[in-house]
Amino acid sequence: MKPAVFKDKVVLITGASSGIGRALAMAFSVQGAQVALVARTEAHLRDVEQQLTALPGRRLVIPADVRNPQQVEHVVQTVMEQFKRVDVLVNNAGKGYCGELADMTAADMYDLFETNFFGPFHFYRSVVPHMIQRRSGLIIQVSSVSGFCAVPLGGAYCATKFALEAMSDSARLELQSHNIRVLVVRPGVTNTSFFDHAKNFRVRNPFSLSRMMSPDTVARQVVQAAASGRRECVLTAEAKISYWLKRIAPRLLDHIIIRYVKPRPTAPAR
Repeated sequence: MKPAVFKDKVVLITGASSGIGRALAMAFSVQGAQVALVARTEAHLRDVEQQLTALPGRRLVIPADVRNPQQVEHVVQTVMEQFKRVDVLVNNAGKGYCGELADMTAADMYDLFETNFFGPFHFYRSVVPHMIQRRSGLIIQVSSVSGFCAVPLGGAYCATKFALEAMSDSARLELQSHNIRVLVVRPGVTNTSFFDHAKNFRVRNPFSLSRMMSPDTVARQVVQAAASGRRECVLTAEAKISYWLKRIAPRLLDHIIIRYVKPRPTAPAR
């Protein structure tokens, strides 16, 4: 990847206060991008801003809740006032839920969709008109392996990511004539605080956490995929195998998933 691919590009990242979002802010800043950092807690965003001080480019901290359309609109207006454009939108903010579908409430399902699906939708609606006007842009949708491969105890989370990917595929077709690209990213299990905040996860953890990706590794591969013009990026060897088994041997994949994904209660995070 050429070192200046994203130099001076304006990159708006949601969920930028920790995990993959923070790592992406670092990776784009190393490239010399102008980065808008969005998350709910300003203090955490300021910490990230401080960590990026020595890197090229400017940073803009904008606290906001992606579930709130008015706050999303304020974010985009602020970025437009400060940077005059949005070259790259990274919809990274998300939350998890662990539990059987029959046991969850409708309120929990709505709550998950508000963050994982409607959050990206709100930003899409606010940013895309500006990209269409400039006839240029890139939208990076941070999905998951669960965006194409459903698992036990993850039905609600999978539903939000399946929906996000369907929206992304339609968006890609609708925006092609406007010279706007859509990249869908599917990380595997990543070593972030995501699991600490996922409802019921520490009680019924269905995944082995012995082999997790680092956020920096995810960010590096995402930026490389974005720079090379790819339309999708599946991370980890296991995820790539699952991706193809889903298409050529779905019954075999079901068998593997049922044996692998099962409750593994873990100790509460300290």
